[in-house]
Amino acid sequence: MIILNDFELENLLAEDVPYGDLTSESLGISEQRARITFSTRERPLVISCTEEAVRLCGLYGLEIDSFVKSGTLVPPKSVFLEAHGEAGNIHRIWKSVQNLLDYASGISTYTREAVLLACSINPDIVVATTRKTTPFTKKISIKAVESGGGVAHRLGLSESILIFDYHRVFFPTDEAFAEALNRTKKANPEKKIVIEADDIAEALKFASMGADILQLEKFPLTKLSDAVLILRADYPHITLIATGGISTKNIAEYASTGVDMIVTSSPYSAQPADIKVRIEPF
Repeated sequence: MIILNDFELENLLAEDVPYGDLTSESLGISEQRARITFSTRERPLVISCTEEAVRLCGLYGLEIDSFVKSGTLVPPKSVFLEAHGEAGNIHRIWKSVQNLLDYASGISTYTREAVLLACSINPDIVVATTRKTTPFTKKISIKAVESGGGVAHRLGLSESILIFDYHRVFFPTDEAFAEALNRTKKANPEKKIVIEADDIAEALKFASMGADILQLEKFPLTKLSDAVLILRADYPHITLIATGGISTKNIAEYASTGVDMIVTSSPYSAQPADIKVRIEPF
């Protein structure tokens, strides 16, 4: 599972507390002992990034009384993280930790819902997310997706080969593209080649050229079901991915088409969780 390092956590805190906590220091409460608790409200949540929250607390001398691991489904009105230490340090980390947990747990809870909906139709299907994350949130977002039972479709351009139309436009003919594809396969024997197709004719053409995986982009549901049947008949070992406009509202329908994987960006737009925070003398 992805882990944010201490430098990244310090940068997260620096956005909120660049020069200290003027309020706590002015009131003279910084050295008093206090306790902070984080809990769910009226709905259950799949919690994510508690490990980072614990480490952020530790960086400022707080002692952890209890916490649950990322990926845990926490019932309503339940404490899932509790720490104590100096009030000044608690106030320093409070909002940064809450924002981190709210954002990540919103994504992980949504992802879990999507996975459950898809797997209720096809238990073997994989739900993945794109690299279309909100800028500067990638590690948090991907960890949250993993906490919810999803996977990353692509972490970046460096670890996978996915050919789009914007790559193919540089080849004047199908023959020229096929030659380049063959060279690519030989140069990367450990990598599977993914090609995005916009319709069944393209899908069949790329399958015949030797694509290992087809990404079926924005196929209408009926055409997607037909494409899966046709492709499976001639290419039984090819992996089929559905992508484009998929969310919890329609993911079960896409799962029913028989594809192996569903790729979506929708978890990144999930409503942040509403986590309750309580601070009191200790």
